[in-house]
Amino acid sequence: MSVTSFTKTAVVKIGWTTISYALVQAIRLLNNIVLARILAPPLFGLMLIVNTIRVGIELLSDVGIGQNIVSNPKGSTPEFLDTAWTLQVARGLVLGLACFFSSNFLAESFGHPELSHVLPIAALFFIFTGFDSTGRFLAQKHLLVKRLSIFEVGIALFSFVTHVTLALITPTIWALVLGSVLTGAAALIASFFLVPGLRHRIMIDPPSVRELITFGKWIFLSSIVYFLAMNFDRLYLSLQISLTQLGIFGIARTLADMVSLFVSRCGSLLLFPMVAAMNVEGAEVRRRLQGGRRQLLLATAIALGLFVAVADLVVALLYDSRYQAAGSILPVLLLGTWFAILTTVNESILIGVRKPAGSALANVAKFLFYLGAVPLAFGAFGLSGAIVVLSAGEVAKYAVLWFFGRREHLGFGRDDLALTAVFLLSILGFRSLLATIGVTRGLGELFPEAAAMLAAV
Repeated sequence: MSVTSFTKTAVVKIGWTTISYALVQAIRLLNNIVLARILAPPLFGLMLIVNTIRVGIELLSDVGIGQNIVSNPKGSTPEFLDTAWTLQVARGLVLGLACFFSSNFLAESFGHPELSHVLPIAALFFIFTGFDSTGRFLAQKHLLVKRLSIFEVGIALFSFVTHVTLALITPTIWALVLGSVLTGAAALIASFFLVPGLRHRIMIDPPSVRELITFGKWIFLSSIVYFLAMNFDRLYLSLQISLTQLGIFGIARTLADMVSLFVSRCGSLLLFPMVAAMNVEGAEVRRRLQGGRRQLLLATAIALGLFVAVADLVVALLYDSRYQAAGSILPVLLLGTWFAILTTVNESILIGVRKPAGSALANVAKFLFYLGAVPLAFGAFGLSGAIVVLSAGEVAKYAVLWFFGRREHLGFGRDDLALTAVFLLSILGFRSLLATIGVTRGLGELFPEAAAMLAAV
């Protein structure tokens, strides 16, 4: 595939991905705004803990079933798919039971007794996910982006209607918990309509099991450290700040994640399967990807720069006075989002050439950085200091991933340095322009907490 061919193919696929992602995120943002009007901030803080526990239980047992189906040449065969689905079902049942029986222990560990009642119900999510059809991964493997896009928009609409209806009926934590569980059930049912004719049966094919485990061992390690690295902020802050503060932080984190999740979606749905299908060495992969990668990340740098420049204004317009503190958190988180985007792209390429070790070790570096730096920053500067360090952790992960990519002739260091300069200049340019015409204040007002922290130093 030539650079031009790759770029044209990517543009068409990304067109579908962008439109569907924009719709999904618009629905989720509307859902978030409406729920924020109905529900109190502490409920979002409690739900942030529930979601962290749920994601943790999932990732701490992840063996890369989906990645195996996408990257393995035998991933479309009935034996491989049925074996993968059987392992997925067994895993879902085990995780559901683990969540159910550990609910009291987790409630005591986090210091929130409400969790002992909430987590047994949330355990249903694991069971529903376990029985999901592998059609989602098969559609990803064959780049059926249109079909996946319609599926995700439909689930987002169902989630919005369900959550808002429940919040109006019972403006308590149950609106958030039951909304998530019912959304999981809807996704389970809809997943069986993604690939017509696909059916599953309980089956264990020994050769398929061996291939799943061989590739999955690095995904397993990567998932463990990925969870610790990506959720260290939630785990640590949930023990240090109030549920109200945690809920406000969660609002800012949700807005920041909208951007990184879009790039992650492009990476998993497009870049990863495209690279896996090339079946060539790293240097040739780099040659084919560099032009398209450069163009797409340049557009991302400018768009994200604009988002950072108006971040405080976005919070002020969308949320009421109870959530305005998120306006000073969001811009700092978005700085880290840029490096998260670069690492996501590089991870997708490395996994596409079946080199997942670099991703695992990069997440180890990020977690170790957080483990040492976040408590120190929080102790010295409070929440604002911790948030600055959380953004800096993305740089640590990028550096390690770049090292592994370079070994495979997949390093893009010079490009990424230039793109980072464009990103920072975009923030400065857009903010200065907006301040000049009176829409916003200067750059110092965008990062007030960070400015105060630097002044204290």
